Amino acid sequence: MADVRPGEVSPPKPMTSLVRTLSKGRSGGVNFVGQLKVEARAFFLDSKLNILLIAMPLAFISRFIGWNDGVTFTLSCLALVPLAERLGFVTEQLAMYTNDTLGGLLNATFGNATEIIISAFAMIQARKQKSSTTTYLRVVQLSLLGSVASNLLLVMGTAFIAGGIKTKAQTFNQTGINVNAGMLVLSCFAIMLPSLLDATQSGAKADNRSELALSRFESIFMFLCYCIYLYFQLKSHRHLFEEDSSTSTGPTGTSTRRTSNNGTFTPPLGSTTDADLEAAAASAAGNGGGANGLPLPRSSIDGRDITIGGRYSNRQVEMAEAKRTTSGRSVSKAVERERDVERLPLVLAATRAGGLEPTHVADDDDDSHRGGREDLDDEEEELVLSRTGCFLWLTGVTIFISFLSEFVTDSIKNASNALHIPMPFLTTILLPIVGNAAEHASAIIFAYKNRIEIALGVAVGSSTQVSMMVVPFCVLLGWTMGLPLHLDFNSFEAFVLFGCVLLAVLVIQDGHANYLKGILLLLTYFFVAASFWCHKDKQLTMST
Repeated sequence: MADVRPGEVSPPKPMTSLVRTLSKGRSGGVNFVGQLKVEARAFFLDSKLNILLIAMPLAFISRFIGWNDGVTFTLSCLALVPLAERLGFVTEQLAMYTNDTLGGLLNATFGNATEIIISAFAMIQARKQKSSTTTYLRVVQLSLLGSVASNLLLVMGTAFIAGGIKTKAQTFNQTGINVNAGMLVLSCFAIMLPSLLDATQSGAKADNRSELALSRFESIFMFLCYCIYLYFQLKSHRHLFEEDSSTSTGPTGTSTRRTSNNGTFTPPLGSTTDADLEAAAASAAGNGGGANGLPLPRSSIDGRDITIGGRYSNRQVEMAEAKRTTSGRSVSKAVERERDVERLPLVLAATRAGGLEPTHVADDDDDSHRGGREDLDDEEEELVLSRTGCFLWLTGVTIFISFLSEFVTDSIKNASNALHIPMPFLTTILLPIVGNAAEHASAIIFAYKNRIEIALGVAVGSSTQVSMMVVPFCVLLGWTMGLPLHLDFNSFEAFVLFGCVLLAVLVIQDGHANYLKGILLLLTYFFVAASFWCHKDKQLTMST
């Protein structure tokens, strides 16, 4: 086994019979065809959304036979939903062969691949069709604006409502979320500056040279800032973004465990000491239970309640014999390694919500304790694809997403007329929902299961990625292609972005989530959607 440097986590071992079969195949027990069948079964049958893959061949038929553009657009959008979800699945599988830092970087890169590919093909169309350059560049702008709005309002709002169905209030770690909120405010300010510059310039304007220059200047530093943010989140300060299960609340709204803001455990009143742990370990080693039939004391490492005679009983002696750390607590290296595996930074939640290792939730009631454990066990990510298979599936999915993205961007103008849907609504509301449908569903499911921090990682984390990475990347890509893609949104769109960021930051500032906040966010999104239905944008239809 390869050596693992300090601070890194070795790739997880295979955990299922499928992977055992693949391992036998690598030693000659199973041929390539058998391995391909196993991986294909896992790829196509693992998600119920794959039923929408039926629309993919129909989209190709519609495109090349010459069906109505509205039909081609609809079929292509339907096929993009499962492909975007499978892209996340394959990326997650590939990330499991790496350490957490590289895995997080992979997921951050491919997390918004669908938006990037659609935007890239829209710019390709803008370059090919000179008469419609402005139209396609506006499609890029509005689709990215809609992606931020849908994540902050639609996803977070429905997640808060779903979580409020089972619990009166959910709490989450504010430290990591506030960093994301600061990044969102920065991106909002940077995106609004070119619009304000345009609105305040005096005299007739022949072109957008000043706004374009400012947009490109800002995009360079926004992209660099996002790279620094990734290092901050994945490496230097990753403890701020790790899932803080202590803030998850029970049905009564009371917290079951807690950690301090720096990621270390804050001992509650009456917590056990090292001597208690040693005594409990010695007692359990002798008779397998507490002395005189009394229940064994409970301690907590890394913010998780640990019953000495329960699930973590195999570490009793290990904890008792561990060296004392500088903070005075006894934590063994093995416990720290397990902690590193089980606690993942929330940047991963933005792109691999279903792949996060579930955290053990303690409950005073044994039945609910076991039931919660069983529910969470179902969510554990399993390694089912080989390393070579990951690259092959990733290549194949990306190719099909590219074809469908070309179909979408090429047919979107005529699809608006064929479907009788206004172009601003189509590009700002429907297109972003299609690209993030699977991700949105995951956030709602996790919020319903009282794992609000993962849901917030999807909503706020994705918005941060789009505004700080995808938007400047598209501006810089357009620059290399000779296209005048800038950040000069009109006043209405700039105000929508400002309102979305402002409301989202306000509702997460107190560290609590409830259904009323969800209703506020959802209603705001409905208002935004209705306004884009009524919005008249001549630039989406004009020729240049």
